[in-house]
Amino acid sequence: MRADQIALQLYTIREACARDLTGTLRAVAAMGYTAVETAGLYGRTAEAMRATLDELGLRAVSAHVGHDLFAADPGRVAADLQTLGASFAVLPSVPASRRGSLAEARALVADLNRWGAAIRATGLRFAYHHHAFEFEPLESSTLWELIVSETDPALVALELDVYWAQAGGHDPAALIARHADRVAMLHLKDLDPAGGRDAPAGEGTLDWEAILAAGRAAGAAWYIIEQDTPRDALRDVRVAREQMLLRALPS
Repeated sequence: MRADQIALQLYTIREACARDLTGTLRAVAAMGYTAVETAGLYGRTAEAMRATLDELGLRAVSAHVGHDLFAADPGRVAADLQTLGASFAVLPSVPASRRGSLAEARALVADLNRWGAAIRATGLRFAYHHHAFEFEPLESSTLWELIVSETDPALVALELDVYWAQAGGHDPAALIARHADRVAMLHLKDLDPAGGRDAPAGEGTLDWEAILAAGRAAGAAWYIIEQDTPRDALRDVRVAREQMLLRALPS
């Protein structure tokens, strides 16, 4: 992992972005971040968001886009991401209604392949971001097993979240190694020592030496700082970047 491979998922600082997007992004750039992953545009057009990012010396490397937008028009999703300058279109989660049975999950998997093909046709890449529910039993399988076995690796990459891997009962480094050919990006957040929530990367109990070594071996393109439940969002993303820089080694 190099310093220029560390990005920030803007969902982590969503409240600050909602109050003052430009000022918040300026603070992010001042911390040393040069890349972000978007999760919505806070009422701006893709063109306006791109202009703000360019002005501040930031680039959008990927974007989390809701399930319903992919279902409605993956081509439009790709067009907006091309305007942003992003390389990856990421499905961040799926509705419970699409994963309650094996039949529903297999229909979802078929859609992942279809959306991946539509995104690939535009020159971008499609990736799936998981939580812990993918590892829960689903009749004779799990949603995770269906995704990794029944989607086309050329169409559906993985954005592997190390915190959710651990929460789902898996060793994050081992999971990265097992799917090394598909891990395009890693989400970096830690497991709070007190349990029950996430923590800034480097301030919890995860084995970062093993995780980052696995990421390097897999050739992950981006290491993305993220938290779902930050205590002090701007402080947390600053500390997480600093902690990861202390562990960074040349790829």
